[in-house]
Amino acid sequence: MKAKFLLPVVPMVLGICFTVLPQDNSRKAEPAMVAFWTRFQSAVTRGDKAAVAAMSSFPLEMPYGMKRIRTKQQFLRDYTRIFDVETKKCFVEAKPQPDEGKRKRFWIGCGEAMMYWFELRNGVYKFVAVDNVNE
Repeated sequence: MKAKFLLPVVPMVLGICFTVLPQDNSRKAEPAMVAFWTRFQSAVTRGDKAAVAAMSSFPLEMPYGMKRIRTKQQFLRDYTRIFDVETKKCFVEAKPQPDEGKRKRFWIGCGEAMMYWFELRNGVYKFVAVDNVNE
């Protein structure tokens, strides 16, 4: 008698448990994303401006109140402003965070406000923007 009663109840209880339990729906970083990030991260931490510029897309979007960086020459001139000492420290441990809204796009967060954006363009990941979420 007990087995007949429990048989239909077990699937119902399990269904409720799986509905209520938190689920991790976040996307994982794809291998191409991680490979690009590893090269970019290494170039920034080494201070290899030319390599970082080659992995960037121009114009590079900048935070509110700052002009876009339109050329490689402008990027090289402003490099230390974009990748200051704190950013370099952050990049050592940072992991790519896939954008939940767009495929083939990821970001790196540094501190409480700075976000560095990367996107697949013409089949190659590129550094595309810097954003300050507080502005």
